[in-house]
Amino acid sequence: MNWLYGISITCFAASYLVAFCLELTRVFFRAPLRKYLINGVILAGFFAHTTYLVLQTQMQLAGTGLFMGSWSGWCFGAAWLLIVAYLWIRYRQPQTLSGLFVLPMVICLIGAGTWLGPELSFPSARARTVWNAVHGLSLLVGTATVILGFVFGTMYLVQSSRLKKKRPPSRLVRYPSLEWLQETSEMLLLVSTVLLGVGLLSGILVNVINQKIGRGVLPWNDPVIISSAILFVWLLISLLFNLVYRPARQGRKVAYLVLTSFLFLVVEFAIVLYAGHATREPELQEKEMAGAPVAAAMGASQLPACREAG
Repeated sequence: MNWLYGISITCFAASYLVAFCLELTRVFFRAPLRKYLINGVILAGFFAHTTYLVLQTQMQLAGTGLFMGSWSGWCFGAAWLLIVAYLWIRYRQPQTLSGLFVLPMVICLIGAGTWLGPELSFPSARARTVWNAVHGLSLLVGTATVILGFVFGTMYLVQSSRLKKKRPPSRLVRYPSLEWLQETSEMLLLVSTVLLGVGLLSGILVNVINQKIGRGVLPWNDPVIISSAILFVWLLISLLFNLVYRPARQGRKVAYLVLTSFLFLVVEFAIVLYAGHATREPELQEKEMAGAPVAAAMGASQLPACREAG
């Protein structure tokens, strides 16, 4: 099974890009075998993506004891969750053009993870408790949920605009119903609020634990904590507004809420990256200071290198 170590980012990124191009052709012409081709390409990419994440996670746990302990792992993990959601949508709504909205977000996340690189890791000097895992996983799934909310909100606005202009239905271009999109957006708003709330509270607990033992403490006025709290408060207000004020439960208003939540999320991640919530691995820093090339310093974390170890 050593051939699995040869799977690279290019394998699944190219598969998703091909699937997106195939989805795009659905706008222009029919092709009876196209859906089977899309399914095959997506499943092949999903297999490569899953294998890559499993092997990378094993190496991260062996090296730092952290699950998806880098920004690249975070982005690839969020992209994997979006692909799972896309497969579910294809199963429930096989005739809709959901791939035109989901796959670009997946490709963007993979591109961001590749650009950030595995050497930009989360601090490993903090106490490792179950709350660290709760913190990381809840924020990861919550982030993917907010992105999905953005996707469904965008689809709702596009479909609503088409119906408002009274355009005749196309035999090629199909969208999910407005009712389904609205209900799904509301559910995603609820789930993302709960998950990001759990992530924020567990992060506070982790910081309290680290403060007691005197290691890896994040100042309470840190931009990361403040921006995370602002994002959660916005999601909570949006959720309560949607639940209590019945006129707000109209589809377009729900769509605007999830789109705004996505914008808040983008700002949040920009602040997190700018504030340095991740650091370069100490080993990499020492080797770079000694003049060693970055590629050599990263060799231990790249999958192709595992082929030699096998």
